[in-house]
Amino acid sequence: MNYLGLSIPRILGFWFDTVARNWFYRLKVVSRTYGHLRQTRRLKGSMSGRKALVLANGPSVGRLDPDKIRRLQQAHDFDVFAVNSYISSPLADVVVPDYYLLSDPAFFFPEKYPHLTERLKRDMALLTERNITCFVPLEHVDASPFRKKYGYYDRGNVFLNRITITGPRSYISMTAYKALAAACYMGYREIYICGFDNDYFLNLVVDETNDMYYIDRHFYDKSGDPPSKVRTTNAGSVGELLYSHHFLFKDLEKFKGYPIVNLNQQGLVDCFPKQHSLDIYRDEVG
Repeated sequence: MNYLGLSIPRILGFWFDTVARNWFYRLKVVSRTYGHLRQTRRLKGSMSGRKALVLANGPSVGRLDPDKIRRLQQAHDFDVFAVNSYISSPLADVVVPDYYLLSDPAFFFPEKYPHLTERLKRDMALLTERNITCFVPLEHVDASPFRKKYGYYDRGNVFLNRITITGPRSYISMTAYKALAAACYMGYREIYICGFDNDYFLNLVVDETNDMYYIDRHFYDKSGDPPSKVRTTNAGSVGELLYSHHFLFKDLEKFKGYPIVNLNQQGLVDCFPKQHSLDIYRDEVG
């Protein structure tokens, strides 16, 4: 989310831009792929008798016991959602997701990201080989190699207040949030989340030239990874960075009407209950 401040002209400009982008998306993408969108709409409320685990890639996922997750899956009423490069992590060798959501354009144009090309191609090959059901932006659904796939509407309108995957989303464009929205749309009676840590700003550092750096940690990262420079397109100051991060928390509050439990019991996300009876943690964590 770009920094808008309190400037009324900038906010109005952002609103007009948002409306225009959605109309353009409908005309260019939805009109061409409406059959896929209609198929996705059939998912609404279809999983009302089941439970789901939605995994983002934050460090707290490392507190979960893979064997316990797999046993929950084998109970036949528990589905697992995952995102991004989870499929190439060691956890994926034990817990194969039932559903996967892709959003980053890099997955669909890996050749444009030379430093990531091999990893991205490996991720896509693994998803295809394991025949995982994938949610793909409507504009990429026809070209994607997956046998089981659903297209979702991939444009936002933060001026709205609804959770959907078949129309403009009201939440920030984060892949894990889209996966959570898919689980909500499908109507699971219990939705557990983990890895939605949103805490990487806690290790923010600013050097002598006022460049900002932090480590965006994932549960599968190796220790000692160097910090990354905050791109100026994300924020030009600490104030702007913290402003953009507040949307990570405020937009999750839009999901409060759904039966969501946060498995990261020490995490900063405080809009969902954390108490539960699920036996899912590693024994040393309890």
